[in-house]
Amino acid sequence: MEESNKLIIKNTLYLYLRQFIIMILSFFTTRIVLEKLGVSDYGVNNIVAGFVSMFTMLNGVLQTGTRRFLSLNLGKGDKKLLNDTFSTAFVVHTIMAITVILLLESIGLWFLNNKLNIETNRMVAANWVFQFSVINVFLNITQTPFVAAITSHEHFNIYAFMSIYDTIAKILVLFILVYLPGDKLIIYSALQLIVSCISIIIYRTYCIKKFEECKLSLHVNKPLLLQMSKFSGWSAIGNILIVGNSQGLSILLNIFFNTAVNAARGLANTVTFTITQFVNGFIIAGEPQLVKSYGAGDKEKFISLIFNITQYTLFLIAIIAVPVFMEIDFVLKIWLNEVPEYTSQFIKITILSSLLMNSYIMLDKAITASGHIKQLALIANTIPIIQLPLIYLALKLGYSPIMAYWITLIPQLLGMFSDLWIIKKYEKFPSERFFMNIIVKNLILIGMACIIPYYIQHLMEPGLIRFLIVCTISVVCTLCIMWFFALNKEVRKMVINKFFSKFHKKSN
Repeated sequence: MEESNKLIIKNTLYLYLRQFIIMILSFFTTRIVLEKLGVSDYGVNNIVAGFVSMFTMLNGVLQTGTRRFLSLNLGKGDKKLLNDTFSTAFVVHTIMAITVILLLESIGLWFLNNKLNIETNRMVAANWVFQFSVINVFLNITQTPFVAAITSHEHFNIYAFMSIYDTIAKILVLFILVYLPGDKLIIYSALQLIVSCISIIIYRTYCIKKFEECKLSLHVNKPLLLQMSKFSGWSAIGNILIVGNSQGLSILLNIFFNTAVNAARGLANTVTFTITQFVNGFIIAGEPQLVKSYGAGDKEKFISLIFNITQYTLFLIAIIAVPVFMEIDFVLKIWLNEVPEYTSQFIKITILSSLLMNSYIMLDKAITASGHIKQLALIANTIPIIQLPLIYLALKLGYSPIMAYWITLIPQLLGMFSDLWIIKKYEKFPSERFFMNIIVKNLILIGMACIIPYYIQHLMEPGLIRFLIVCTISVVCTLCIMWFFALNKEVRKMVINKFFSKFHKKSN
């Protein structure tokens, strides 16, 4: 168990190094891009690129299945089976990519030009963004098996190394965007595609050189294809609803309001995505261990991983989320020259949503790893179907976009309880203990960590001094409360041993 925890932490550090660089760069580049594009064009880019990505919903299903089967078959040590798994996945993803292109160039193109609320004089630029996004989607769908191979082999160091490329590429994009004359929206979209293409080439070259199964082949193992299709077929329901809800909300906001609201949503997504990527480091690093422990029949390790990884993730997200939540208004003022309306409220609600989602996300991963995908699809994953009708009704009745964001919390609460029920019924998981000791306890502790910073915040005038004091106290309070009251003895002991072992090595 200790060895698995060390591997998860090691892999997470690689991911966090990458994410820290991306976070700093993301906030810097977003400011420049928003300034050069303007609020309206920034909103156009978000709604069009988001609409195109909606058609990749089935790719999320295939990605989960590919990663699971690669991890399972890697553990079996059967090279032929592993080669068959990758080649079968690659063929399926290629077929999926072609299907998505056909749908986008027919239904998608019609919807863009006839239904989305985009200013007439920006429709030409919007169509350019659409076509660049279509190419990017095709490449990324066929890239999925390679990403799954990296995850399954747990070569997370490649993500850290690619941060160097990301940094250089994004700086070049900013330089070209600022100085190259022409339509900034079209130029920005084209540059994003070029950056993505180079990244894909690097990842594929790495996989082909490092992993024997990644040699390109069009061989299809039919029995394996049936297993993967059955698994992916059930998980399709949930993935379609998740992607449909996310992009459906963007479309509804666009139809009822305008692209400025989409700009606010895009900025909110940038902030919360950056925060949650720190958490995803532990989840991505821990998922292969979860699958392998279940495949090996080690139930004790399987349950322990769910508890511990959830504790890690909530601990880490709280350290970042609490100060951001407290001082987001000041951050937005110094970050952006022009802050679109609703941005602050959107960010605060999505931070709450992220805390809730990450309190039970490992249950989803565990249900998937244990193969109970049918139950997950029919029970938990059908709950989000209520979201868009509720949002549409609220907006139709004249409520603000903020209400639409609050409504998104309802399916998450219901999904949490359904996950707890499923894993308890089919895996005899201690759901009551998990709910009380992990979900309820940690969320209460995070709320307690906000009390002192909140009190101090209201004693001071807004400004840099208050920002620094509130953020510092927020981090200290969160660290102390989560360390002493949230993390169990096993986790604290492991972190302490890890720290002193590193210190001892340096002193020698």
